Amino acid sequence: MALQLNLEKSARALRLSLDKAGIAHDVKAELIFDMDVSGSFEHEHEEGTTSQLIARLVPYGMELDPDGRIDVFTFSDGKHSVHHVGTVTPDDSEGYIVRNVIDQVPGWNGGTTYSYVLERNLQHFGWLPAEPERGGFLSRFFGVATDPVICARKRSIVIFVTDGENDPADHARTIKVLEESEQRGDQVYFLFMGACEHDVDFGFLRTLAARFKNTGVVIIRDLDSFVELSDDQLNAELLVPELLDWLKS
Repeated sequence: MALQLNLEKSARALRLSLDKAGIAHDVKAELIFDMDVSGSFEHEHEEGTTSQLIARLVPYGMELDPDGRIDVFTFSDGKHSVHHVGTVTPDDSEGYIVRNVIDQVPGWNGGTTYSYVLERNLQHFGWLPAEPERGGFLSRFFGVATDPVICARKRSIVIFVTDGENDPADHARTIKVLEESEQRGDQVYFLFMGACEHDVDFGFLRTLAARFKNTGVVIIRDLDSFVELSDDQLNAELLVPELLDWLKS
């Protein structure tokens, strides 16, 4: 119960920050949280730091998401590593990654490619047609085509957390996914969070943030300290000017 009360307090602090920035109470956006599960991030997952991070972001779902919850995806390298874990709410946010992700998701301890999870995010919120499920009896034995699934388009924010650089072989595909999204006018904002205390420049994330108006980047050099920030400090880090402009648009 203490966690619930703390999250409600954090949500009120977020609302105050949004008010100061001129964001109206009726401005809403569906939220996605993308979590890198590559091998280099294993320690942070197992010690619970990334669970603390997702708990700190739950107030953003409480305040901005129409249904008060955040969809959680995990990814490492390649299309088949992308996994929709489910949703996180105030009631089940404590230890979320430890309970639902470690050793339980496809691609656990893999490499790092960005484009496939970003593509899946756009499908999830209706900006791209979702691929039909494969492997059914008819499709296997008779080659029956199944139409793509079209979800309702939803204005959305993707919070994308990684501890490493994208595989260079995936750079062009990632840029293509974001470029085509921009050209379609998808109502999606991507907030990239590079979290690594080691010598990772996150140059590719910086390039994406500079190139596209609906992208921002936050670099975190000490994730343990970041998850301990006060509500006001955390909001100051995450509510980047581009995101605030996007919310007002």
